[in-house]
Amino acid sequence: MQQWKKRGTYHSVLEAIQEMSGLTEEELLSPSHIEPNRIQNIPEAAECIRACAITQGMPVVIVGDYDADGITSTAILVKLLGHFGVRTKTIIPKRFTDGYGISESLIQGITNSLIITIDNGVSAIEPIRAAKAAGNTVIVLDHHLPQDTLPEADLIVDPHIFPEKNGYEHYCGAGLAYKLAEFLCASESSQQKKGLFFDLLVLACIGTLADVVPLTGDNRYLVIAGLRVINHKTWFYQLSSGIQAILNLADRPYDEDTIKFQIAPILNAAGRLYNAGSSSVLKALLSEDDTQSLVFASKMKQINEERKRLVTHWLTIAAAAAEEQSQAPLLTVCCPGMPEGILGILAGKLAESFHRPAFLFSSVMGNPELLKGSGRTYLDFDLSPLLPLISPYVETAGGHAGAAGITVSQAHYPQMVRAMVQYMEDNPLPEQEDVLYYDLDLSEDELPAALETLKSHAPYGQGVEKPVFALRNYCLVSKGTQTHRQMGKQQEHIKLFGRFADAVGFQLAEAYQSLGCPSTVDLLGSIGENTFRGVTSLQFQFHAIQASQEPLLP
Repeated sequence: MQQWKKRGTYHSVLEAIQEMSGLTEEELLSPSHIEPNRIQNIPEAAECIRACAITQGMPVVIVGDYDADGITSTAILVKLLGHFGVRTKTIIPKRFTDGYGISESLIQGITNSLIITIDNGVSAIEPIRAAKAAGNTVIVLDHHLPQDTLPEADLIVDPHIFPEKNGYEHYCGAGLAYKLAEFLCASESSQQKKGLFFDLLVLACIGTLADVVPLTGDNRYLVIAGLRVINHKTWFYQLSSGIQAILNLADRPYDEDTIKFQIAPILNAAGRLYNAGSSSVLKALLSEDDTQSLVFASKMKQINEERKRLVTHWLTIAAAAAEEQSQAPLLTVCCPGMPEGILGILAGKLAESFHRPAFLFSSVMGNPELLKGSGRTYLDFDLSPLLPLISPYVETAGGHAGAAGITVSQAHYPQMVRAMVQYMEDNPLPEQEDVLYYDLDLSEDELPAALETLKSHAPYGQGVEKPVFALRNYCLVSKGTQTHRQMGKQQEHIKLFGRFADAVGFQLAEAYQSLGCPSTVDLLGSIGENTFRGVTSLQFQFHAIQASQEPLLP
């Protein structure tokens, strides 16, 4: 039987938040804003842009990335340089044919220009060497971990190179682009840059949340400030029409979960399904035309719905194939025809469902002899030592502890799989307890106060996790003739009706029924709110349920 175990000795919601994050209440509520001159090479990068682009009129090329952070950070730079009258050429790599980041083919023919890479470039040794040989000035703005050798760019802004020389190091690409904007516009009055910086701040907020970087320090400052703009009744309408139209696709009020689970997937969807889809998303974010913005946003919503449909469809196929590997120490599933852009999403879902690392492969667009794969780990198992072991059999392999990307020929695929299985047999996953952990016990009447504490200390995410609560002796009450209701196309979800809050469990209708539909239950989950037809109410979202272990006192 599954056990629920309490971790820590927290006595209140606030204590749990502070102890889990390691932050003081002041650091949670009023995080430090880092001046841009405390980020190494930001002042030098700004002066280089001022001299080359603004003063001398040198052509500017911005090379971004195809994910939400890469797109929003590119949009920040376009808007920033446009503020100074500089027109820019943007290059967003095509996901399937170009791959990640700057490459020699992408910049072929570009000479005597200022090339700015954003959200990529710190590992691009050869492409940047080629760019310099063609007479270009190159600035790298990147937040990824550097390798032993750095590219020969004129300037590199990456706080991870020398963390001790930076006031804060955990920015995403959009955060670094925003710091550059702060420095370049420092001499302007608030009124001069107000409209511009509303756009830039919201884009930095979206990029930061989408890229799941720590919500501490200056990142926390940017997200809090960005959400304040988005939720302000007047400031929202001062945003550009493109940003407004995309935000209007999500439910109000906006919080960190709105951005992470509604807006970010919409920004990423086009690039996952279409080779050049991310370039269209950039156009949408930069749109200043109301009618055009609505058309862009509507199309992006449709694409995201198609993405969700494809994930559901292919997950069924992939899961069925994975069932045939029930005794294998890791999953290696090949599904020819599966869209390459959803491989990572599905690998993650398989890893969680089957409790082991999972690798999904599909045929490469335009080259059926090759397979492209994406791997996701399970729990804290480190995938990185596996990659050198399969290098003799693959075309490319890269990644880190939690995720990997692989390109392999059909001919060498079986040898690669054998090497992966052998590695897992030699390095098995640790024995797994059937245990779920939580942070604090609550009763239903404590939920309203707990919600207020959670809301006042938001946002939550990497580095500042929401506590997990055990809701004890949750007593179902009748609403009309029902104490609960099943939801979903397959009636797979369940809503339980309570006195102070309803409780929702996704994919847990069958679990509740297997308990005999008891009138009093214990739930494990998180506290939030649900807005329906303009009415917002407290809601407990649970991921585990069991019949109450303690009898209710009379």
